[in-house]
Amino acid sequence: MNIKTDLSAAILVGRSTRMGRDKALLVFNRQTFIDHLIRELSGCREVFISSVIKTEYPDYGLRTVPDEILDFGPIEGIRQSLRHAETEHVFVCAYDMPFVRAEMIEYLAGFVSADFDAWVFRDEERIHPMCGIYSRTVLPAAQQMITEDRHRLMELLSRVRTQYVEISAGGFGREALSNINTPEEYAELVAGKE
Repeated sequence: MNIKTDLSAAILVGRSTRMGRDKALLVFNRQTFIDHLIRELSGCREVFISSVIKTEYPDYGLRTVPDEILDFGPIEGIRQSLRHAETEHVFVCAYDMPFVRAEMIEYLAGFVSADFDAWVFRDEERIHPMCGIYSRTVLPAAQQMITEDRHRLMELLSRVRTQYVEISAGGFGREALSNINTPEEYAELVAGKE
């Protein structure tokens, strides 16, 4: 897969409830989380924001795709991203993942084939559905789950043909999949780089 022509990228933005402020604008290594992600995703054909709220980031020049069904969670964000993307495949990541790198996306894109509908990273402890590539073929299952009022993203992965890709096999550490949810986690992140 040529990520410059065949892959869109969606940054999923939530409410930042546990953090108490917009996680996209947290600063790490002298840049905001969203600055970092935009830079790392810039090799994709397009980058846009999928948002649970009508959040605008005008300084970044990205279009925002809002959820139609509020408070449904990432399944709705993925559904809207697939509906509005220019390509058949969308790399999806959460806005609170400060270690995502372009090389990870290129590595994951190498697994894309007609045999599967989703390609998701996992480490030795858990699966990371918020760092993966989803095909438009996922849309019927996502819509069915919304109809059934079922919210668990892991269930979506079980309803489609999902290939789980070991992050370590690509030469990346498990910290590449870390997300920052709370003020305490953010303080640890910043302290670790001082």
